[in-house]
Amino acid sequence: MDENQFLVMVDRHVERARLVDSLHSVFPDAQRRKDNSLHLRGNWLEVWPNDDADENLAADPTTGYLHFRWRVEVTPLDASVTEDDQVQLARDLLTHLRSDGAAAEVCANFEDRL
Repeated sequence: MDENQFLVMVDRHVERARLVDSLHSVFPDAQRRKDNSLHLRGNWLEVWPNDDADENLAADPTTGYLHFRWRVEVTPLDASVTEDDQVQLARDLLTHLRSDGAAAEVCANFEDRL
């Protein structure tokens, strides 16, 4: 795994297309690739259902994020993407998702910088 790859666990009861559309609309530099993905700031961003999603377990304040409905994988497309770039992108994603009504948590090597 690339050290600058990260996940955003998202709990919002919307269809995947709505979540991807929301991300696409708020980031003017995003380019739609597939139904579940975008290219964004030198990354491939993919939205996948979380196989471990469980509404009851998601309510746990400590580990609930592991059971959120959606898993957003953010993978750098080239070596020019730095950790600082990823920290800023993760912050921007969290800001948007939370302002859009979702619970969201980042899982990353750099999460202590958020």
